[in-house]
Amino acid sequence: MKLNFIHGFLGHPSDWEKIRIYFKDFINEFHNISDYILDKNTNQDNDFINWSQNFNNYCLLNKSINKNIVIGYSLGGRLALHSLLSKKSHWDAAIIISANPGLSDENEKKLRIEKDLNWSYRFLNENWEDVIKDWDSQPTFAGIQNTLVRNANDINKNEIFDILNRFSLGKQDNLNERIANLKIPILWVSGEKDTKFSSITNKIKNLNSYIETAIISHAGHRVPWENPKEFSDLCISFLSRL
Repeated sequence: MKLNFIHGFLGHPSDWEKIRIYFKDFINEFHNISDYILDKNTNQDNDFINWSQNFNNYCLLNKSINKNIVIGYSLGGRLALHSLLSKKSHWDAAIIISANPGLSDENEKKLRIEKDLNWSYRFLNENWEDVIKDWDSQPTFAGIQNTLVRNANDINKNEIFDILNRFSLGKQDNLNERIANLKIPILWVSGEKDTKFSSITNKIKNLNSYIETAIISHAGHRVPWENPKEFSDLCISFLSRL
């Protein structure tokens, strides 16, 4: 069984190294979102589709793998959902963490695109530490200190600008109806202190009988790193039943 991990916005594949020990009995691959943006000079309406097709073409090419599981956190969770819904998708299961299936109101989408554009310019042009402090003060992070520290010297600001705008939640379709028709096991997880995404998780469980949901205690948005033991125990229990 192979676990394919996708990091979140501002994240890096190495983020998952902090919890690798819990998944030592599995084949693990930590993917970089940027690696599947093959045309980095354009920003098109079908960016989500292109990304998921590129990702699936890579991950699902090896037929010798018994079972392929995709695990996505936040933005990575949204991209994982698109990979599940992509044509010729043959995933065996998924674990979705702190992810938004999409907005339905067009005005809300427009506002989100504007908000993400504003953030992206701040990341590009302002003092890195100041912007990160403001970013981490958002309610969804519940005031919990971020252990996944990013130094300005380790960051490609142009790449951050591109990813935040390319994959803005405002540009994403609402996926709820399509998620309701998926026929593979899905574990959908959020942290109890992240009230926004816990509410989303509670609604998701009514969409599809294949979806199992869980709210992780003592965690905000960054669930795997804020309560790794409870998170990993839950995941391993889910994986053992596949």
